[in-house]
Amino acid sequence: MAKILHVGGAKKSFPELTPFGHIVDTVQNGMIALSALSVDHYDVVVIEDELPLLTPAKLIFEINALSGRFPIIALIRNDSRRNEILTDFDHGLFGWFEPKVGTPEQLSHLINTANNYHQFLDSLPPKLGQKLTFHGCCNIIGISKVMQENFKLLLQIQEKDVTTFLRGESGTGKNLMAKLLHSNGSRALKPFISVNCPAIPSELLESELFGHEKGAFTGATDRKDGKFLVANGGTIFLDEIGDMSPSLQAKILRVLESGEIERVGGAETMTVDVRVISATNQDLDKMIREGKFRQDLFHRLNVFPVTLPPLRDRKGDIPLLSMMVLKKLREKYNMPVNYIGPEAMELLHQYDWPGNVRELQNTLERCLLISDNKHLMKDDISSVLKEEAAHTQAQKQVSPTETLPVMDSVTPNSAPQDIPQTAVINPIVTHEVKTLKDLEKEAIVLGLERTKWNLTLTAKQLGISRMTLYRKLEQHGLRDKD
Repeated sequence: MAKILHVGGAKKSFPELTPFGHIVDTVQNGMIALSALSVDHYDVVVIEDELPLLTPAKLIFEINALSGRFPIIALIRNDSRRNEILTDFDHGLFGWFEPKVGTPEQLSHLINTANNYHQFLDSLPPKLGQKLTFHGCCNIIGISKVMQENFKLLLQIQEKDVTTFLRGESGTGKNLMAKLLHSNGSRALKPFISVNCPAIPSELLESELFGHEKGAFTGATDRKDGKFLVANGGTIFLDEIGDMSPSLQAKILRVLESGEIERVGGAETMTVDVRVISATNQDLDKMIREGKFRQDLFHRLNVFPVTLPPLRDRKGDIPLLSMMVLKKLREKYNMPVNYIGPEAMELLHQYDWPGNVRELQNTLERCLLISDNKHLMKDDISSVLKEEAAHTQAQKQVSPTETLPVMDSVTPNSAPQDIPQTAVINPIVTHEVKTLKDLEKEAIVLGLERTKWNLTLTAKQLGISRMTLYRKLEQHGLRDKD
């Protein structure tokens, strides 16, 4: 149950929320609303799309200037307000609702979500609470329960120099979370160095991390400082540490235990003071059982573990995430698209997003680029999802005599189908004889496209290690999107 201040319009124009236990007070304009908020307690403010005296956008700004703690929901009834909505998020808007297509039950759910998140913010000590907004924490968008718990944990250790281990699927934002930990910690003014371990060939990773002496190996024409030395006093983020070789794991363990490093080919022992944050999307417990990852290193890394949830487990964040992504894309391309229609948003909500937030970003970017409208509508979203499903189906390996099925439609829950590991790329008959190098590149590109650049899954399907795949990407001049 929430106490709601409804601004503008009349009570009869407002969806009936009494059956859901809410109390609604209606005022006619923004000036009266500001006075009411200063003398009475309200959990949520709901603003109509047309107001006298103060426009909805101006009222949202004034309310947040008043306290910064009122969750605000905008009612959208016309295109004029749809065109303004992205700007309103800059001023503190929590969410939006279209009464013509939405139900009172859906509005009640949105109000409860806003009220619950508001209560979560108020439950935090002021020093922690000031780090969060009604959109999430810093650059990480999320208001769902699971994200609230993560934010609370991370903020509680922000000033503690604790080794942190991030688990999560590809695309869940591990790099962003590592940056959040660094920027809110005691080392914020010192360097933050991120290392994508599998992106660097295994034979060069040790030099990249610890540096090398001149002449240590072919091509080492000068002494070079490694990432640990560059990060001295700050934070180093070791992404996908599960791909690290056993010999290098031992040297990482030494840094964690003693802070000591040596350049490749050198005899000088140096001491560094670095906070280590690591991450993986692999099952390290299984790798330990198989002897592929050191148990003692795992215990050193796993002092404070944090699991980042996949997007399918926090679908309540999709509307806000989508609008924030759209805002950035509109600025990037200087395009007029500024709104996602409710039916289009429903499609986004129903899809499972195996590529997580990264896939959502890529999908919205494609939708924006192909749309001729100011608003992304159902057809814009469904066409891209249909294309994705059709492409995945077309890439599914079948014998040359089989016929690929025709994709007439795509359901919102359609997820890319996994390709069997034993699958073989079907040859394309042409008059041109291609080199083995060209065929290898084509196989890699096809694999990357059908897995949406999920490098772990691509490597598995191609029957090679992830590190080998990274070397192949470099050899063929393919840009790493992971």
